[in-house]
Amino acid sequence: MKKHEYFTVQGKPFFSIGGQVHNSSGYAIGAENGEAYERDAERSFESLRALGANTAAIPVCWDAFEPEEGKFNFGYVKRIIDRCREHNLHAILLWFGSWKNGQMEYTPVWVKKDRKRFVRARLADGQETTALSPFYEANREQDKKAFCRLMECIREYDGQTGTVLAVQVENEPGMYAASIRDFSEKGTEAFQGMVPAAVIDAVRGDAGEAGDAWRENGRKENGSWAEVFGRFGAELCMAWATAEYINDIALAGKQIYDIFMYVNVWMDRNSEHGWSIAGLDYPSGGAVSKVLPVWLAACTGLDAVCPDIYEQEPDCIRRTQELYDWEGRPFYVPESGLTNVNASMMFEAVGKHRAIGYHVFGTESCLDENGKLKEGAEGIMHSFAMLRQAKPLLENCMAGGKVFPLVQNVGQDAFRLKFGEWLCRVSYAGAAAEYAGWVAMDCRHGKDLAGINRVPMSLEEEKARGLLFQTGEKEFYLVGHKVRLYWQKMDRTDGSISPNMLNIQHQAHNMELLCLEEGHFEGGEFVTDRVRSGDEARHGIWAQYDCGVVHFILGD
Repeated sequence: MKKHEYFTVQGKPFFSIGGQVHNSSGYAIGAENGEAYERDAERSFESLRALGANTAAIPVCWDAFEPEEGKFNFGYVKRIIDRCREHNLHAILLWFGSWKNGQMEYTPVWVKKDRKRFVRARLADGQETTALSPFYEANREQDKKAFCRLMECIREYDGQTGTVLAVQVENEPGMYAASIRDFSEKGTEAFQGMVPAAVIDAVRGDAGEAGDAWRENGRKENGSWAEVFGRFGAELCMAWATAEYINDIALAGKQIYDIFMYVNVWMDRNSEHGWSIAGLDYPSGGAVSKVLPVWLAACTGLDAVCPDIYEQEPDCIRRTQELYDWEGRPFYVPESGLTNVNASMMFEAVGKHRAIGYHVFGTESCLDENGKLKEGAEGIMHSFAMLRQAKPLLENCMAGGKVFPLVQNVGQDAFRLKFGEWLCRVSYAGAAAEYAGWVAMDCRHGKDLAGINRVPMSLEEEKARGLLFQTGEKEFYLVGHKVRLYWQKMDRTDGSISPNMLNIQHQAHNMELLCLEEGHFEGGEFVTDRVRSGDEARHGIWAQYDCGVVHFILGD
């Protein structure tokens, strides 16, 4: 088995721009018949089409796949794949097995009923929870059997076609109940047992909470979880057990069909907000930031551990992206919100952290009662359009190409980039916030730039954003929205300033370009759709979401 660095189709990199349908839409999409199910399934695909996704993330529910023990509904999975093919979409299948958001809601009825065989996690007072315990072999083995049959189905039905890009192993796992740890018999036994050496090795160099707990408790090389980690031992014990459980399932599945596999995370808001208590604020045992080193040490069979990002604070999102951009592991966001904040921040994920894909959650919610895209979701649609246009460039970046994110903050009118002797002024307010003159675009985009030039003052507003790809010393490709670039060569060494820098109009008019054109990619090759010059070129290199890809080469 190999570690997958990105999604592939027929062996080639594939940048996934996707939407995850609502949880129980998986039942409808995989259903054999039923008018209501048909309507629900069609709405799911209508929403994906409205957003401009190239990938559908769809749950495969254990209770629908194995309604009776040992009897598998392979047609259910095949129908999900068929529907994605019919709509010209790739698929990421989400295994809702032992866990879904820290609960066992999608386990079959026969698993839920047999509490003696399939043991639940318990609270300190002995009360059973609605979460399976990660410490019991029967739970793991039953999930593993079903997962392996799922992987056989995908391999046999899709192995040569490649509709399915990846499989998510469980969903936001852990125990979401009023306890940090599982007080079942085997859960307590594990908690009182010796900490594995691999855990201590994982936290030894960690600068976060796990490493701090180990150092504060005397840097012990052996002992129980409480002895080695103090108060933090209970959560680390749950994290190790949950990670090992999932890793075992993933390894077994990869033996059958070696495809990209990952787990997603119900976040702890980076341990920087509120109480951040496991079991209360997020499922205990999940791969939250404070236990991430332990998870990564355990999960040799998973290709990625991925954050679900629903924050509304840009700095919190930036911190999340930094924490989960782990060296040696690909970065992918499987769930995120249908918000304008997220519409902007996905460009930092892609441009700064080289995300291999970016998905939003609950796509059906982006449509109104008439099936039209809601205004609040237009920012996501605009962002997806830009990412889709830049897909060949993004796939090239997976092999090391240069890309720079352009993301406007609230109240920001511009910033600058430096490329050797060249300075690039990235304007989010036309020529400049104070410039009152006419700034041309083209006949398709009109001359009234009042809304485009205005600097946004709230997080709810759609902000300027884009990606700048450098393919040569002076050659670039740009996708963007409400973005305008100005370039000047800063090569004077005598302390003087070029007269052109004293006037905004002259800055743009005296920027020589050897090439400025809009286009798109076909088979990896750039195709010119429009050439810009004159009025359309002398007010900076501008981009809107519907411009396609802007290609330009700077002159001397």
